Amino acid sequence: MSPPVRVIVAVAIACLAACGRSDDDDAGPTPDATEGSVPQTGVTDPTSTTVPMPKTSLTECEDVPDPVNYPEGSIPQALRPCTPPAQLAVHTIRPGNGRAAAAGDTLIVDYTGVRSATGEMFDSSYLRGIPLDFVLGRGGVIAGWDQGLTGMQAGSVVKLDVPSDLAYGNTPPSENIQPGDALTFLVEVRAVVPPVTEADAPLDLLVNPSVGAKALGIVDIAVGDGALVEAGDTAVLHMLLVRGDNLKVLLDTWKRSDPLQVVVTDGQSLPGLIEGIQGARVGGTRVLTLPPDLAFGPEGEPGLGLPAGADLIVVAEVFGVY
Repeated sequence: MSPPVRVIVAVAIACLAACGRSDDDDAGPTPDATEGSVPQTGVTDPTSTTVPMPKTSLTECEDVPDPVNYPEGSIPQALRPCTPPAQLAVHTIRPGNGRAAAAGDTLIVDYTGVRSATGEMFDSSYLRGIPLDFVLGRGGVIAGWDQGLTGMQAGSVVKLDVPSDLAYGNTPPSENIQPGDALTFLVEVRAVVPPVTEADAPLDLLVNPSVGAKALGIVDIAVGDGALVEAGDTAVLHMLLVRGDNLKVLLDTWKRSDPLQVVVTDGQSLPGLIEGIQGARVGGTRVLTLPPDLAFGPEGEPGLGLPAGADLIVVAEVFGVY
């Protein structure tokens, strides 16, 4: 076996679609160009998706939600408040755990939004089947979200009753919201991801080169104490993709400050990554050695810098799972 060699940076690639959603792949709502706006595109036709319709009601109302009405495992209903909000009202229906969201963190959330006055739904990520991710405190969402979601943890279910001045005011982004509307949101926080810098990448990690691997190799460098990654989950990862023979870095998500969301289901990413990340925990770092048949195949990925027949090493840190 060759002696350990320090991973060194040679090439950085801006995006690798096979390992998760890129910015261009995201079919979810796009932030409005106006600072302080919440992303929304209107309601997707429910007949065009298999995602269950979130419950809404034009007649029921609640000022203080009862957690009994929001069981785990079901899409939470979004009911209008009985009294239109004059100021931001934040109701934590179900607490989460782990890191408390702070400015600069990336939040990954599912949500349903209704008009507070009528209960009419104007947007829902559940209908698209893709959560929304945004950086907290940067004005990429309405002020009611930046304020109301601060301090929330992964797993939190939160109702936000947002007055007009903390929503869109008199300039709503679509006809589904009227000027001066207060808005009510039911938000599920899927993950809270702290900001990273290029310097946080584990480029000094000692790993062994790999040539001619016949099976998946799994080594835990650090064992996390958070939620377990299981089949069917979506894992939020920062990672290095490293060429096995010479240990050149092909992809560094720390350098991009952009974690990947990897659906842990066969066919959604590299087979070795799907298999190898299962059993890791949030907060942990795992090194995976992938033979070609569990990576990009025998032809490699020339555009990434991985030649035919080369093993691939993945250094993955788990930042969240949902």
